Amino acid sequence: MTSHSPTCRREGSSLIEVIIAASILAISFSGIFMMNGQAANVLRSGLESTAAIRVLNGRAEQLRSSTYTQLTDTNYLTTTVFGMGSDSGGELGQLTETLNVYAYPTAGTALTVTRGSTGTVTLVSSGPATLATSTSLRADLTAGWVSKGGRARTRQITLVFASGGITGRH
Repeated sequence: MTSHSPTCRREGSSLIEVIIAASILAISFSGIFMMNGQAANVLRSGLESTAAIRVLNGRAEQLRSSTYTQLTDTNYLTTTVFGMGSDSGGELGQLTETLNVYAYPTAGTALTVTRGSTGTVTLVSSGPATLATSTSLRADLTAGWVSKGGRARTRQITLVFASGGITGRH
């Protein structure tokens, strides 16, 4: 009859405990690495959104510094406002900018200008003839790009302009 010594049994159970501990560590580390990858994606997404907002704010400032007549002048919008690329859009892949100008408050057909990712500026629509005589205009600026992860993304800002500007009531 053979008897097993208590030392043998203890060594076998220690080996199982080590394997279980190593498995738990491996699962924990793989979870940490996955969270790290997700955090990097969220950070990159935030940086891209910030860059797009900077692009839109730059274009909005160009429109704010324009006269009311220039906001409906297709030549001014294509050559001056969209004539130069934005310095802030360098981090955005395939950046496309779009400006739609509508009569406000009743939006109809828009004056639409786009600046493609290659820098080509296109007048898509000159809008209605009555746009220049509207008392107020709504301008929708949109930035669209392809994120580094390959997903199409957009950000938009809307501005309203009044023909007489901001005036106080007396």
